[in-house]
Amino acid sequence: MRTTGKIVAALLAGLCLFGTAACTGDSSPPPTEQTELTPAQRLDAAKSNLDAATSVHVSLTSAGVPEHASGLVSGEGWGAHPPAFKGTFKVAVAGVQADAEITSVDGKVWARLPLVPGTHQIAPADYGLPDPAVLFSRDRGLTTLITATTSPTAGGQTRKGSEVLTKITGDLPGSAVVDLLRIGEQAETYHATYLLTDANQLRQVSIEGPFFGSGTSSAYTLVLDRYGEPVTITRPT
Repeated sequence: MRTTGKIVAALLAGLCLFGTAACTGDSSPPPTEQTELTPAQRLDAAKSNLDAATSVHVSLTSAGVPEHASGLVSGEGWGAHPPAFKGTFKVAVAGVQADAEITSVDGKVWARLPLVPGTHQIAPADYGLPDPAVLFSRDRGLTTLITATTSPTAGGQTRKGSEVLTKITGDLPGSAVVDLLRIGEQAETYHATYLLTDANQLRQVSIEGPFFGSGTSSAYTLVLDRYGEPVTITRPT
């Protein structure tokens, strides 16, 4: 028993030599790794993450589009850096909806349209649409809306599938919305809601306001996921 006591005493002495906490009873928690970011800083980080991504999968939905309006209704596809896009859009023309397969690369846009055989180069402005590849431009695309957002405010958390996302809201000037989406009212203010992961990856952005004239209220929601997955976007043959 005396031998065992000597061994225990020696072990305790060794602990004291290599760490005073074991001898003083100090149980203070370690310092935090980083200071909590403000909503504006988290949006800046989300912009950097999206701008750095080689690719991202996107899906677009809308709500409150007037019955006889012309414009974008929904869409799904892949965006990439350098700016490129391939996917399908549902477009309304005077209330009549149709799907169009779109490829945008190297500053040119091709579409496979309903009732028109083959794939043809188009000018998106002729259909009241933006070039979808521009959405993924680092200096003219979707992330410029983050830069233009004023009064960003944290709005709690929400669950989407397996992820818990932080909500950040703010206002957008109509000029920023119209410059990017080619729809809306320059003089109006729009409301933006961003959902961010814990790693400050932009998962969803919703923009609400008078897209189809003063006095109307519609919303577009873009979901972004599968960052950085391999994707090849080439000119259609």
